[in-house]
Amino acid sequence: MNCYRHWLTLAFFLLIPSISLSAATGSFVGSEQCKGCHEKPYDSWKESHHYQAMLPANQDTVLGDFSDRTFEYAGISHRFFRKGDKFFVATDNSQGELQEFEITHTFGFFPLQQYLVPFPDGRYQALNIVWDSRTKDEGGQRWLHLYPDNPVTHEDIVHWTGSFQNWNSRCAACHSTGLEKNYSSTSNSYATTWAEINVACEACHGPASNHIDWAGGSRESNDRGFTFSLNDRGTFGPSDDSSANTWSRLDGQHPTTQVETCAACHARRSEIDPHRAGEPFNNIYRLALIERGLYFPDGQINDEVYVYGSFLQSKMHQAGVVCSDCHDPHSNALKMEGNALCTQCHNSTVFDQPAHHRHETGSAGAACVSCHMPVKTYMVLDDRHDHGFRIPEPRLTLELGAPNSCNQCHSDKDAQWAINALDAWGISSAVRSKHARVFDSAWSGELSALSGLLALASETATPPIIRASAILATLNYPSQESLNSIQQLLTSDQALLRAAAVRAMDWVPLAQRYALLRDLIEDNSKDVRMAVARQLSGFPAEQLPAASATELTTLFQEYLESMKHNADMPEEQMNLGLYYGANNEPLAAEKAYRTALKLSPRFVPAMLNLADLYRANGMDKNAEPLLQKAIDMAPDEASPLHAMGLLKVRQGKLEDAIPFLRQAAAAGPQNYRYSYVYAVAMWESGSKAEAVAELESALTRLPDNRELLSALASYYQQLGENEKLEKLLQNYAQ
Repeated sequence: MNCYRHWLTLAFFLLIPSISLSAATGSFVGSEQCKGCHEKPYDSWKESHHYQAMLPANQDTVLGDFSDRTFEYAGISHRFFRKGDKFFVATDNSQGELQEFEITHTFGFFPLQQYLVPFPDGRYQALNIVWDSRTKDEGGQRWLHLYPDNPVTHEDIVHWTGSFQNWNSRCAACHSTGLEKNYSSTSNSYATTWAEINVACEACHGPASNHIDWAGGSRESNDRGFTFSLNDRGTFGPSDDSSANTWSRLDGQHPTTQVETCAACHARRSEIDPHRAGEPFNNIYRLALIERGLYFPDGQINDEVYVYGSFLQSKMHQAGVVCSDCHDPHSNALKMEGNALCTQCHNSTVFDQPAHHRHETGSAGAACVSCHMPVKTYMVLDDRHDHGFRIPEPRLTLELGAPNSCNQCHSDKDAQWAINALDAWGISSAVRSKHARVFDSAWSGELSALSGLLALASETATPPIIRASAILATLNYPSQESLNSIQQLLTSDQALLRAAAVRAMDWVPLAQRYALLRDLIEDNSKDVRMAVARQLSGFPAEQLPAASATELTTLFQEYLESMKHNADMPEEQMNLGLYYGANNEPLAAEKAYRTALKLSPRFVPAMLNLADLYRANGMDKNAEPLLQKAIDMAPDEASPLHAMGLLKVRQGKLEDAIPFLRQAAAAGPQNYRYSYVYAVAMWESGSKAEAVAELESALTRLPDNRELLSALASYYQQLGENEKLEKLLQNYAQ
């Protein structure tokens, strides 16, 4: 488990999966019931990470050294010890005071093991001091903290006692089977239960009581008592020239059930409904797309996004490869060692040769995964492979800062060295990840990015996750061209594309949004419906004909239930606040924001939204202390500073506003709005040269931003700087 210290990335997507498995059909029977007929898979499972996902803390399961060991961190001596058969830690509580806590469960086991502490209100909290379970030779067998560089104190949002380290809401059902969260918003407490404590057979296959009945009966039913099958692997075979090894599924099918079952926990996503085994992914979750901070512009993993998002970008996924083609689903181990895993499909006489990989046979560089599945380290020491199976492109490292696997191994060399090596080998200099430059330009706010985004969104041969990410990025480029592309994708047969197109419509007037989205109110994908509900929040249903009003009201009810499902999460309370605010229910919105801050007192996004609610209702006197608190908690973040500057402007205190606006522009250099507003404030205060300098500096970072260009051109004109104006307009024309 690992949560982000930087709260801005947490507003809408949760790093830690949280699902609530329930028996859609049948009931849970337990893995012991499976053993009799499925002994080999059962034995494999007992050796797996899934089995070890969570277990009671005892002599056999606890790997950490609890022999009265101490660990120094943030000025505190944390102590791990035992009392008889029980395990304890003396560590800082939510008030920063040293307190003894009993540890009742292990959480994972390799390469690190976390520990859970129960609280009287039913919460389980995950300690972020963890045990490095690697061998001593590997640097392990030690205690370490998940945030080693910037010490976490009790006042930090990711302190182990806080909402973002809560097991019940963020970790439980991806580490347990048949979870019922049972959260009470009235008492702010849990009565969480599970069918099995770890990731057991029914976590993936679904409740098995009907299967047990089938096995003990006539066995006539083809479905064997299950509502779905995970064995949707198809059959691979060569097509065309087998020496070039172009492979495809002989059955022509593109399986989804197995991959989406794994994706439920191996994806960066937010939950919109309780988990139901076998249900389409987009009816339960909203997938995080390729966005700044989560991914690099070429689609490589950056933040902790797990593997599903990168796998969706790959040619493997497009060809129909599924998880169990490489991984044993019961032991979690790879099905074969080394390159043999890849040469199941990729001809070894072509690809597993020095002529292809350019390294000595048997060396680390000759391994397929070294080049095509680079690793990134999370949680201090957990190396995870990117599943995009992309070709290394050091040119993008030099140009955009995206990592490449050449320099991951040859860390003593730079990207230019890697480029020169590729050139010497005669490798094409054409960049294969063509979307990388488009996303990088879009994330930088460059006006020229729009045409590239629209082209990407319309390319049917491009993986849907890239197309969806492109259309979502047009959110910052309101135009008729963007709207035309959005309209086309609203009718796509891909739910991911429809949902992204809906989410890209923030700038479209509400009445027009309804006209475009009314046919999606009853879409068969809940992800799409929930995106539609958010976009239509505030639309007056009472103005519609009765049948249409009923449809919309039903949608809003479903949306509220979806958010209330995660009422124990401050992010979802914030989203509730946004919904109520859009529907002109300020008291309900304020209550939701206050609840978010009760759950997580240092959750800055809720502070900012509550302050904005006060602003919208003429209550800046209530907003100001909230903004000041947000600044105190996150002094390096741009958004609270910018909001405070705008508040001072509304109060007519321009001189007081300028320092806040200046700091915001410095803290958020890639957000053109901060520099634009700061420059305007400087101009209005009489500091015209400084205003021009700020715009000129911003344009070096964002060279074709329309608003920056327009403002600078206007200021040049007013100052009589005709030569500069002419040069600026010439550069813009180019």
